[in-house]
Amino acid sequence: MPNSIQAFGVFLILLPGFTSAYIAQQLATRPKQTELDKVVEALLFSLALYVAVGPLFHFALPVGWHEAASGPPGNYLVVVEWKELASLAGAAVLLGVVFAANVNHDWILSLLRKIGVTERTSRTSIWSGNFQDIVGVTTVQVVLADDRTVSGWVHYYSDDPGDASLFLEKAEWIDIKNQKIPIPGPGILLLPAARIKYVMFLDPEATDAQNNET
Repeated sequence: MPNSIQAFGVFLILLPGFTSAYIAQQLATRPKQTELDKVVEALLFSLALYVAVGPLFHFALPVGWHEAASGPPGNYLVVVEWKELASLAGAAVLLGVVFAANVNHDWILSLLRKIGVTERTSRTSIWSGNFQDIVGVTTVQVVLADDRTVSGWVHYYSDDPGDASLFLEKAEWIDIKNQKIPIPGPGILLLPAARIKYVMFLDPEATDAQNNET
């Protein structure tokens, strides 16, 4: 009985790390991970959580036991430390959200690049990295394989550069005379079949000037 309870307590120690890893996987844009990568990451999260929360509870397992005062020998009572469980659960959610935000905004690696420690970035590709930085900031002009041009605000974009898809709000076709033809409705969805040739990210000043001209 004690061995099984102890194993369950260890499981509860590891579970918050897997919870953090799952939350990060759902919220962060990252390269695909192998199953081993996911397990190692979850174990590292568990270690971080235990180091952070453990001192508050003297590094005790969230589930313990003691032999019952009455009854036959070998009769044990299970004791659950609900405060520790709640603290681990809250810390797990917080860690997962903060880690995902760090990956999406490239906070730590950006700092390390500034001090010359690394040249790496948390962006999965140049495609998604650029859109993560400019969405909601400026308009874009997209030139397609048939040389048609469309402009608008980027509302959605694919994470995978192999699936080069964009949804543009306030979209307009631009003809060869640089005249804008508004697209009625919420916007336009550009699928991989459209074969995007390149994307121009316009300065807000240039966008305002074009709007004044039209």
